[in-house]
Amino acid sequence: MADLFKGESFAPFGVDLPKVVYAEPTNLPAIEANELRMDTLFRLEDGSYAIVDYESEYNERNKLKYLGYLVRVAKRLYNDLGYNPVDGLSAFI
Repeated sequence: MADLFKGESFAPFGVDLPKVVYAEPTNLPAIEANELRMDTLFRLEDGSYAIVDYESEYNERNKLKYLGYLVRVAKRLYNDLGYNPVDGLSAFI
């Protein structure tokens, strides 16, 4: 069904995005057995969290590592505390 969207717009849904070129595969296989360890995770007084990771030099690749930290922290908050840190993002998803 996704192939029917080729060349179409999301405008009828009220979403302003460029037209669809093609549909990508949706399977995202992941069998992982690794432990990521960030340098520090702070709980702030307003209830938010701050991840601080120290690097000796800037590396563009680290952005994916930091995204992995964010996802794993969000999963832990949800699984352990029932807190969904992306509730406020529902308007964008």
